Amino acid sequence: MKVTGATLFVVDEGVDTGAIIAQRAVEVLDDDDVASLHERIKVAERSMLVESVGRMVRSGWSVNARRVTVG
Repeated sequence: MKVTGATLFVVDEGVDTGAIIAQRAVEVLDDDDVASLHERIKVAERSMLVESVGRMVRSGWSVNARRVTVG
């Protein structure tokens, strides 16, 4: 595997089943172990969360047919 990533969902009754707000790809490096890859994924998640929630708060958002619209 060369790429993994992180996904930000709207919370619903399932597990990771809500509408997708944002996704970020994270490259899997040749020298990665579980810990180093997990740390880079967490950095991507934090950045995506702050950016996405900030945009949602500033611009408003809606979900229609599992599609998230910001603004």
